[in-house]
Amino acid sequence: MSVSKNNIVVSENRKSLFPSALAVIDSTVSYNQGDLLVFDTTTKVIKVAAAEADGATFLGVATETVVSGKMKKPYSTDVDSSSAISDVAGPAYGVVAELIAKTGIALAPGDSIYLDPATGAQGVTITGTKVVGIYQGKTVASTVAGQKILVAVGARFPTDAFKF
Repeated sequence: MSVSKNNIVVSENRKSLFPSALAVIDSTVSYNQGDLLVFDTTTKVIKVAAAEADGATFLGVATETVVSGKMKKPYSTDVDSSSAISDVAGPAYGVVAELIAKTGIALAPGDSIYLDPATGAQGVTITGTKVVGIYQGKTVASTVAGQKILVAVGARFPTDAFKF
């Protein structure tokens, strides 16, 4: 599982298709802050992408950590499961986030960025079919394992059209 980290570095144009995600999460939903999220049109919930093609319903970057449908608490007690369900912010787009590049790719400013679930829940690459962002950094000849890059993150849901 990915590491929970607020990876949004610029949020001047921040938007969310689900400002409150309560209607689109249930007890099967778990993800970390910073993960790249899509909408499952079958189960009608937010989830971490499993394949690059999931980018067709891309929502953006997770702003909070959710565990089994509830926002992760900073502490745990014996009665933690009895706590009330609090509001959960939906994924953000229109932001610049630090994401993890696939190892060995070359990047240039303005390159289209695609999901790469094989690299992880925050993984991206430069080849695919569903653009989810635009590369914002300097030219890189070949990325190293775990290299973080700046990406202007868009969204594709509900019409599979890339937007900021």
